[in-house]
Amino acid sequence: MLNGKYELITTTVFHEEIGSYVGYGIRYGEHTVTDISVDRAKIEILIELMNSNELSPLHMMDIIEDFLAEDSDFFSCN
Repeated sequence: MLNGKYELITTTVFHEEIGSYVGYGIRYGEHTVTDISVDRAKIEILIELMNSNELSPLHMMDIIEDFLAEDSDFFSCN
């Protein structure tokens, strides 16, 4: 059982070519990954899946990488 939970984080990011935008990321305790997506709803669903499956923080980056690589197909597996 996990001692904490995954949470949504919001950051304002500045990109030289496109200007400012809001990026959404994930935090678990001291582990933080920012600017994963601009789609808040997708990140919220990902966080819900990570929490409900009690994903170990050791696998957090693997899941995020899979999410980014397979974005549109990622949620059809569940």
